Amino acid sequence: MELKQVHKLVDRFFDGATTLEEEKHLMSYFSQKDIDPILRAYLPYFKATAQDRKQVLNKPLSPVSNKRKPWIRITAIAASFLVGFFVLQQLQKPAPPTAEELVFEEFKANMYMVSQQLNKGMQGVAYMETLNTTTNKYIKTD
Repeated sequence: MELKQVHKLVDRFFDGATTLEEEKHLMSYFSQKDIDPILRAYLPYFKATAQDRKQVLNKPLSPVSNKRKPWIRITAIAASFLVGFFVLQQLQKPAPPTAEELVFEEFKANMYMVSQQLNKGMQGVAYMETLNTTTNKYIKTD
């Protein structure tokens, strides 16, 4: 195999675009003794991969017992609910008012009081207006 093709295959291999046949060519290339000095950095990886492919599991797989898992799930659910509850409690607490907010609230209270006094004054003026119209009916000022 040419060196340029090997470089392209290595690039494609690490991009995950090679076929099984191309991977076999790479494995056979890296099992040789003459390897390009640029590609020697990849040699340990391909050796380890070749060794991993040779390993065989001799004993059958046994299923893992799930005796503790329901308790772990229940504990995790309860812990997540507690954390969520405390986070919501912290988020719902109103922040202490700033100095500007306190001044604004005091200003609003003062403006409300002034508005009430003006409304009382307007009622008095309206009463005086009706009094003037009724007196003008009975007293002729000609």
